[in-house]
Amino acid sequence: MDRKERPIGVFDSGIGGLTVVNKLRTLLPYENIIYLGDTKRNPYGTRTAAEVIAYTRQILHFMEKKGVKLVAMGCNTATAVAYDTVVKTVPFPLIGMSRGIQTAKEISLKKRIGVFATPLTIGKHIHRREAAAVDPTLTIIEQPCPPLAGLIERGIVSGPEIMDALKEYTAPVLAAGADTAIFGCTHFPFIQNLFESLCGDAVVFVDPAHEMALQTLDVLKKDDLLKQDGKEGALHLYFTAEAERGGNSAAHLIPPHKFTVEEISLT
Repeated sequence: MDRKERPIGVFDSGIGGLTVVNKLRTLLPYENIIYLGDTKRNPYGTRTAAEVIAYTRQILHFMEKKGVKLVAMGCNTATAVAYDTVVKTVPFPLIGMSRGIQTAKEISLKKRIGVFATPLTIGKHIHRREAAAVDPTLTIIEQPCPPLAGLIERGIVSGPEIMDALKEYTAPVLAAGADTAIFGCTHFPFIQNLFESLCGDAVVFVDPAHEMALQTLDVLKKDDLLKQDGKEGALHLYFTAEAERGGNSAAHLIPPHKFTVEEISLT
């Protein structure tokens, strides 16, 4: 197969990375994409670093067997924990999840930016380090949100359980005076409306998936790998458990007739 015809690979611990797929399809409509959601072992945010690295290696091996031309890591936790370990071990460009710092910097008037993410991602302080490199005057307010990805994964996107958790997590960010906040987990855009209902007009939310899609475009251009035949790209979704639920979640973002779904085992 011509390298340009090969698919882009995207993966996440579950359904969250579908938000990245949605952005990629908008920006790169001709590209073939395969997505792997590791729903059997979700969430990654409460796993050990060793587990996340092992799971990431398995997924990248799967992507290599599928003949991808590039992999975009649609998982903030895997990017934070595993990227530096695995990036030089794969035969294709590997793009870690964007932090969204540049976009947030351009939006924030107060230069006070909140980050909502999993405990593992927050524990790495990657947003804080990147912000310091981009603009040392930025203040990053880190807020771990332990159960959110798991709740969203189970389809709990409304009701007291998730709202009570969100009230707990948004309160410190609001109290710290943040006027901009980054979704440091790709699951969180699924409940952006809930975040906004609690924060009102005080906070503007940034989805780093847009920056990541732009970065993917840049890499494909640089390596002359863009598929430009004018034919709409195919999208195939793989899940390691509960594929039907994964497909139903995808249908909230992408018309069901635009993708196929399959359940697989990585072990």
